[in-house]
Amino acid sequence: MKPIKSLLPLSVWLMRIGLMIFAYTHYFETIKDFDYKNLNFYLALLFGIFSTLIFITGFVEKQAITVLSGLVLAIISIYNIVILFDAGITQSISIFIIIAGISMYFLANPTSK
Repeated sequence: MKPIKSLLPLSVWLMRIGLMIFAYTHYFETIKDFDYKNLNFYLALLFGIFSTLIFITGFVEKQAITVLSGLVLAIISIYNIVILFDAGITQSISIFIIIAGISMYFLANPTSK
């Protein structure tokens, strides 16, 4: 069976939308609490900003912003994996592994539409 290459743009947009939905569902309460003395606030804020930037860069030709956003999201995801690893293999770790993979995809393929 041959791959359906025409679905690639749809899958890339689903990844962009998925990053924004994840940022909203996972980090919105942390950002809303505005505890600027907590490291988690800054991680949540960065994740929200850079996931939004990955979505926005889908409409423009700027590669540098997509690469930077993918890098920052990958670093935050790997940090969360390391922090959560003490509890063993959990659902949260698997989600952050998927998010890290999506982030690295945008780090490697910034111009995919």
